[in-house]
Amino acid sequence: MLMVPLAVLPLAALAAPADRLPAPRPEPCLSIEGDPEEGGMVAASGLSYEEVTVALQGVIQTALYCKQPAGVSELHLSFDLVVGCDGVVTSIETIDDGGAPADYVTCVSDVIAKADFPGHDMPTGMPLTYPVNVAW
Repeated sequence: MLMVPLAVLPLAALAAPADRLPAPRPEPCLSIEGDPEEGGMVAASGLSYEEVTVALQGVIQTALYCKQPAGVSELHLSFDLVVGCDGVVTSIETIDDGGAPADYVTCVSDVIAKADFPGHDMPTGMPLTYPVNVAW
């Protein structure tokens, strides 16, 4: 007779949405490439728009598991994050909470922090601003 432990099911349902996502894997940092001509410059290129979009789209749907605040039908949030050269989010700050409760903002922020970016060539990290608009 097959027995399924019932205690596991409620614990999985109580897990924070960010816990549903794997931890991002650090990637090798890239070096700045190029050979400037005399008087020229070489600069880091960071992440492309497409790389940023793919990484964030890979996690943002999980934010839908964050509990909808009571009496709220839509929210507009904005976050500033820094993606280390290894592709891992090194910091995230809420710049506009849209009036959302702190626990909701934290839930969404924790999900965004799990985005898995590719490595890039900005040694001090690449700053990004990410707006999140939610309607239920």
